[in-house]
This record gives sequence, structure tokens and C-alpha cells, in this order.
Amino acid sequence: MSDSEKLIVLKSAKGTGKTQWLVGEVAKAHERNRRVLIITHRIQLGEALCKRFGVNYVTEVRDSGTGDLLGYGVCIDSLHHQSQARFNPNDWHNDTVIIDECDQVFWHLLNSGTEVAKRRVAVLKNLKLLIQNVLGSPEGKIYLASADVSDCDVDYVLSLAGEIQVKPFIIVNDYQPQAGKCHIYKGSNPKDLVVALDKAIATSKQTPTPGDESKSNEQDESYTASSHLLLCSAQKAKSKWGTQALEERFRRKFPDLKILRIDSESVSDPNHPAYGCIANLNQILTEYDLVIASPSLETGVSIDIQGHFQAVWGIFQGVQSANSVRQMLARLRENVDRHVWVRSNGVGTVGNASTSMGSLLASQHAATRANIALLSEADNADYSCIDEKFQPESLQNWAKRACVVNAQMHHYQDFVFKGLAEDGYEIIDAQKIPEVESQGIFEEVKLISRELKLDEYKAVADAEDISESGLKKLQDKKNKTKIERYQERKALLQKRYGVEVTTILVWRDDDNWYPQLRLHYFMTLGRELLPARDAATAKMQIEAGENAIWKPDFNRSLLLAKVLMLEDLNIRYFLTPGVMFRGSDAATQKLKRVAVENRYVIKNYLGVSVSEGMTPMAIVHTLLDKLGLSLSYVGRLGSRGKRERVYEFVEPKDGRDEIFTKWLKSSGSVQGT
Repeated sequence: MSDSEKLIVLKSAKGTGKTQWLVGEVAKAHERNRRVLIITHRIQLGEALCKRFGVNYVTEVRDSGTGDLLGYGVCIDSLHHQSQARFNPNDWHNDTVIIDECDQVFWHLLNSGTEVAKRRVAVLKNLKLLIQNVLGSPEGKIYLASADVSDCDVDYVLSLAGEIQVKPFIIVNDYQPQAGKCHIYKGSNPKDLVVALDKAIATSKQTPTPGDESKSNEQDESYTASSHLLLCSAQKAKSKWGTQALEERFRRKFPDLKILRIDSESVSDPNHPAYGCIANLNQILTEYDLVIASPSLETGVSIDIQGHFQAVWGIFQGVQSANSVRQMLARLRENVDRHVWVRSNGVGTVGNASTSMGSLLASQHAATRANIALLSEADNADYSCIDEKFQPESLQNWAKRACVVNAQMHHYQDFVFKGLAEDGYEIIDAQKIPEVESQGIFEEVKLISRELKLDEYKAVADAEDISESGLKKLQDKKNKTKIERYQERKALLQKRYGVEVTTILVWRDDDNWYPQLRLHYFMTLGRELLPARDAATAKMQIEAGENAIWKPDFNRSLLLAKVLMLEDLNIRYFLTPGVMFRGSDAATQKLKRVAVENRYVIKNYLGVSVSEGMTPMAIVHTLLDKLGLSLSYVGRLGSRGKRERVYEFVEPKDGRDEIFTKWLKSSGSVQGT
């Protein structure tokens, strides 16, 4: 490769040494006295890469003797001036930029709802300037690396480069390492996989590692010779098949087993054994019999241990992309068997869930125009300053990637299995587990998850109250103990709801109660405050973006169009106590007719699907669910042969009236949320 190449693209299968090759490229840059900027989408991944590259991560710069002399690593969320990096794209010209796992970095930037969403426009502006500064300088280089890098990634960088003409130098490593066997478990839940893992652990506890027979004689019967790696797509206590519930389940089943849980909470908790483990996995994991990991091990981490793990097990519930599933399964480089359960359909579609770029973009454009028109009409303000055409190349790339994600989610299991076959795995149907062996697993895990949830919710409710300044300190703190997380969450819930934080309130909030409550409030008691709330929300984004907006964020944050749509559907009529509602009623029939005629608009704004095949009452229930409400079944009434289901509305006794009153007294304190 010539030293004159400026945009270098590396596509190489998982576990084929991409990062090691980049180590050499970093060394070359340093030999030429060029700084290196490493951009990732996960902090732990960035820290691990920086350690291998011999470069400080941004949090280490201040206390390091070399500072940023050699460059630094940073999460793409921090590519703005207000971050700890104080990032300025004009500081980078004749330097080297490495974007590892670039496909995931770009998707995180364009669609993630995490910290980057607060300053997405600023980050997008800075990324564009960074690319132009580096590619436009005589010595600047940009490296894009990933097993799944595609034309979509390369075209995006070239589009951001603008008038700077660069021909990509593309390196494709066709070598496909032997991947081994992948056992596929069927069923609506992964209970069969859990039973199979139980058997494997039990067998492992009695089987010494080859060459360790003498050692095993000195140990008791709990000696474990072969370990297991269990990968999960979820981590919260409320997830039955997440890291926390499964950790507790296996602890009870095998009390002598040494278990390590790796997820976003444990790796950032100074009191947890997994704290900061991502950068030292190969040393730490050998101390454990069972390692249970979340997508914290999704990309960029290489587990090079040999002879320790007997197998890799995966439970994937459709909340991450199909490519991310494959990435997780490839973290362990050793060729051992994989055992996988995958949900049939995914649960995380993007935009209006379309697989058409035109439809996705048209829906965003239409929603933006409608929202601006509604804002202008509501507060008589001039919104002509909004740059509706901000970075069309980025919006196009968002739509292109969203189409792929939506297609995968519609046929999630098929895409995962197809991808695993392309990775070289031999796909094998796992041996069927007798029902008598697996029938109690679901209820067991469900009960454990419920216990963990209640313990956590009670701990949050009982946490010590902290001041506003104390909350700010915790929010700015990178690593937090469990107690500090509980204190932070309690303080945030107090600000959000304005009432005493109880165990049931924490439960409801964890069950997505807040957006339902907020929509109900602004459709009823807080209706007069809604235009001001949306105006404040919009102006906040306009100011943060210096008149530019990111349409998906802008449209998602505003509520006026949603409320108006529910009003046009006359949904408040179904909140009238004492009225009996039937599918044959004129009002119900009219609602169905209007809803079906506007089903694409409803999907775009409310995110729910309405079809001609749905009964009128099914549509009513779907819409009421957006408010966290429902109708109570009365019975089947009517003359013989004409009986039909009858429902009535019963005022919910869930404490929302008190919350609404608090919000109203504080002049709509949720305006900016």
C-alpha cells in the first residue's frame, strides 16, 4: 500500500487480525510524528483499543505524561466542544483517524438514543469537518475497519468529504477462518438451551481438563475443568433472559460455580469484579467457570484464550442487529461449538418500519413540515430560520441503514442464521430437549426476574435523597456504584413525576409508563400547555444545532401532531365513564374508517399499525394503549344471534391524577422533556 493513500478501507472476517494490523499502522503514523484519533461507539471498546495502540483514551490525557501528543481515543458521542475532549475538528489536519467497527459507529451516530442524541447535530457537523480537514491535508489518512464494512460506509465518508476527491484504497481479506458448529435451538423461548447448558456445566464439573488429572484428584467434586461463555442481548433485571436474571438462576443451580457477569453496569461499578475488565479480558476470564455477558462484548473485543471455554451460548431476543449477533458470537476466537437461540422476529424497527428508502425519507420530511406548521400556528413564531436541509447525505445514509435494519427485524431469525452460515458455521439443529426436563425453566427464570425487579425497585425507592447538585455530579460521573445508580434514578424519577418515589412508581416507569402518561396529560389536563411545551422543545434543538435540526430527533420529540391525531380520531369519547362501547356503534365504526384511511400517517406519528382486518374495538384498544389506558370487558350483550362484546371505561386508580395535578401546578414542568 502506497503512503499516498488517504482513505483506507479494511474488510476482513472476524478474528483475522484487523486490530493487530492497525497497531502497525498506528506505529507508522507515530514514526512520521502524526497524531492518531481513534473513534469508537463504546467507551470500553475505545479504552481497550487505545491500550493496544499505545495511545491515551481521552479520560487519561490530563493525567498522562504524554497527554494528547500521540493522539487519543474517544467515543463518537464526544465529538463536540462541550465534551471532556473539548473536540475541535480544526485541530486535526495531517493526522490519522481510525474508525474501528465503522458500520456500527456510523449507525450509532445516526440513530442511537443515548448521549449522542443530545448533541447529534454538533457531532455530525464536526465529523464532516474532521473528514474534510484530514482528507484535504497532504499527510492525513482515514482508516475504516470492520468485518461488515460495506459500500454504505465508504459512500458515507465520501459524501461527507464533499468536493475533496479521494479514491478509496480497499483491502479485502477473503480468508474465512474455520468457524465450527453452531447448534440452533427452536421454540418460543430459550428454555431448551438453558437445559442443555445445565447439562454441559454438570458434565464439566466432573471432567478434568486434559493433562490435569492429577490436579483434579486434589480438588473436591466442584472442580471445574471446562468453562462456558453465555451471551445475552439484554441485561436489566426485568428481562427474564437477561444477564442479571440468568446470573442469579445459575448461582442458585450451581452454588460452587464461579460466575462473572459482564454488562454496562458491572464494568462501570468500582465494587464489582467485572469493573474495567474489558481491557484485560484474557487475564480475567480464566478465573471463572461461567461468564455471562451483554452486548458490552459485541464488537472490537478479542478473547484469545485457548482451552478454557468449552462452548459459547447465545440468547438473542431481537433487540440488536443481526450483524451484532454475529459479532458477539465471534468474540471468542477459539473454534468451539456455538449454541444459539434466536427470536423469530426482532422488536426494534426504525422510523415508520418501512424497508423503502423513499418511504422512510418521505415520512420524515412530511412530519417535519407538519410539525413546523403546527408550531408556527400555535405560537405565531417565525420558524423560517430552521435548516430543514441539514446534511442530506447523512439523512440519506440513515434511511439506507434503516431499511436494512427494518428488513432484518421483520425476518430476524432468518437473517441471523444466514449470516452465521456465511461466517462459515455448520448450522445444526440442536437435539430436542424432552418437555419434562424444560417445562419448569420458564417459570423459574420468570420468578427470579420478578424477585430481582422488586429488590431493585425497592432499593431505588429507599435510596437516600440527593440534592440537585448531587444529581449533577452523579450524572457527570462515569463509574458508579450500585447505591449511586439507585440514588441517581430516584432523583430523576422525582424530577420526572413530581411525586413521592415508591416501588410501584419505579415498576411502572420501567414498564414505559412515562411516555404514555405524558401523552394522556397533554391530551387532557395539560392540553393548553402543549403548544408552549413543543415550542420550547423545538427551540432547544434549534439553538443546540445553530438552526439546523436532525429530522428523526425533531419529529420524535414533539407531541402536538400526535395529540391532534388522537383528537381527530375522537379517542377521548372512549374515556367517558358509564358509556357502553360496542364494535357496531356509529362512533366506533367511524373511528375505524378514519383510522384505516390514515393508517400510514398513524404509523408515522404514533408508531402503531392499523389495518382493515382489525375489528373496530381492536383499533380502539391499540390507540388507548398509547395512553396507558384500556377498556374493561362487561360481557356479551344483545338479543340472541346478535350478541356482541361490550366494554366500558373505568377511571384508572394508578396515581396519574396526582401526577397530572403536580405537573399542572408547576406550569407544565415536563415541557422540556
